[in-house]
Amino acid sequence: MVAIVTVIVLRKPIKSLVDRLILSESGKAKVGPIEIELGKLAKKGEKVMTDLSRLNQLMGESRLLELEITEGKFGPFFNDEQRRRMQEHIEELKKLTADS
Repeated sequence: MVAIVTVIVLRKPIKSLVDRLILSESGKAKVGPIEIELGKLAKKGEKVMTDLSRLNQLMGESRLLELEITEGKFGPFFNDEQRRRMQEHIEELKKLTADS
């Protein structure tokens, strides 16, 4: 109970401290023998998320191209349901890749 009350009372100063550590270039935190640099960690995490987002965008664009080629070359060989589903996928991928 004491720990919960302490966290509630000190939540704003703790949040402020964590924000400063994350946003600063040299923000370091040490707990016992473990020391981490939160500023660098946050920047690396941001780069990873940007790279992952771009990778997903490229994969979506590649899949869209594959479906458009498949539809153009082999569309007549598919039944109506398959063509309808392929067109739905194409339209959805066009929306998703246009938003980014």
